[in-house]
Amino acid sequence: MILVGALNSGVAVGGAGVATANAHSPTRIYGKVMGVYVKYNDSPPATTDITIKTLGTAPYAPTYNLLVLTDANTSGWFYPRAQVHTTAGAAIAGEYTPLMVADYLNIVIAQANAGDSVDVWLLIDPCSE
Repeated sequence: MILVGALNSGVAVGGAGVATANAHSPTRIYGKVMGVYVKYNDSPPATTDITIKTLGTAPYAPTYNLLVLTDANTSGWFYPRAQVHTTAGAAIAGEYTPLMVADYLNIVIAQANAGDSVDVWLLIDPCSE
């Protein structure tokens, strides 16, 4: 396992409860996302939304979300998973697997206050490039 981060969202700009910011990881990240730690900085309101997603710029796959936290402002560990599918594309009930990433990451903070930000660490099970 490797720990990637801290990746910062950038400082939110805008009015109280509507400030936003986003930033990209400086390098591509490869591997299985085993866990994500989100640390809220300053004093974000309970309306704060966080989105951690792949950047999705060609030649990489289109963007997809790794973790979305809605109306939250409590720091902590999260363990996002994706549902497993059969080769026919049918979801297998109760079967989940870690999300895979092979791209830059984008971190967005929204509905925050001016000056708020988040730091993100990812626990990655690495894959070779």
